Amino acid sequence: MPLRLVHALRPPLPPDPHGVAPMIDSFGPAHAAAESVLRDALGRARSVASDLAVSTRLVLGSARWALLREAEGAQLLVVGSHGRSGLRGLLAGSTSIHVAAHASCPVVVVRPANNTSVAASAAARVVVGVDLASTCTRAIGFAFQAARQRGIPLTALHAWTPDPPADLEAISGSATMAEALARRGTEKGLARWRDEYTDVPVVTELARGEPAQALVTASRGAALVVVGSRGRGHILATVLGSVSQTVLHHADCPIAIVRHDCATAAEPPTGVYHGRTS
Repeated sequence: MPLRLVHALRPPLPPDPHGVAPMIDSFGPAHAAAESVLRDALGRARSVASDLAVSTRLVLGSARWALLREAEGAQLLVVGSHGRSGLRGLLAGSTSIHVAAHASCPVVVVRPANNTSVAASAAARVVVGVDLASTCTRAIGFAFQAARQRGIPLTALHAWTPDPPADLEAISGSATMAEALARRGTEKGLARWRDEYTDVPVVTELARGEPAQALVTASRGAALVVVGSRGRGHILATVLGSVSQTVLHHADCPIAIVRHDCATAAEPPTGVYHGRTS
C-alpha cells in the first residue's frame, strides 16, 4: 500500500486591499518553505521504510479541506497534534479534531511523545475500547489488524458501572451481576474477531467507572488506543462529553478514531500521512 505525504499551504494575504504584488512576492518564499517541508518528510519516510512507495502532494488552501479531500478512498489518515490541553485546546477547533470527526476513513492522531508518563516496564500493546454497541464493531476489527501487524497483544477494555437503583428506596442491582453481564457482552463482541485473528493474543479487561478515564489510564505504555465513534458528523455535536474527544486530548500514545460507517476500518492501517501545515 503506497504512502502519500500531504502539506497544505495557505497563500499569504495581501498587506492591503491593493497589495497584489507584495502578495505574489511573499508567496515564493512560502512555497519554497512548503516544498522543503515535504522533502524533509519524504527523506524521513524513506529512512524508516525504504521499500515503501512514497509520494508527496502540496496543496493550496486550508489543512482541513485538503486532508478531508485526500481521505476519500484512503485506508488511513494520520495527523499530528500540537498536544494542547485544557478547555482552550478542546474548543480551539484544531485540525485533528475536525478531521477525526469528518474523515471518510479511520484517523490516527499522533501527539507529542511524553515518555515521562510511561512506565519502563509497560508492555507494548494495542488497546481498544469496547462499548457493547454494534457501532464499535469496526473499531475492534481495526484494533485486531493493528495488533497483528505490530506482533503485539490486544487489550479489549470495557468500562462498566453498577445498575442504577430500581426504585425510590435506592435498591440497586447486584454489582457482581452487572460485572458478569458486562464481561459476557464484551466477550460476545470479540468472538467474531477472535476467530478471524487467532494469532493475536487478547486480554479482556473490565474497569469500573467512566470509559474515557479508563482508556486514558490504559494508554500509558500502549502502542495505540483505538476508539469507535458513532460519526454524528458536526463537530459541535461531539466536542463535549464524548469519549473519543477526551481520549484524543489526554491519551499518552497515538489514538485511532474509527467511525462505524468507515468501510475500510478493518483494512491494514496504511494510506495517507499528514505531517505539518502552514
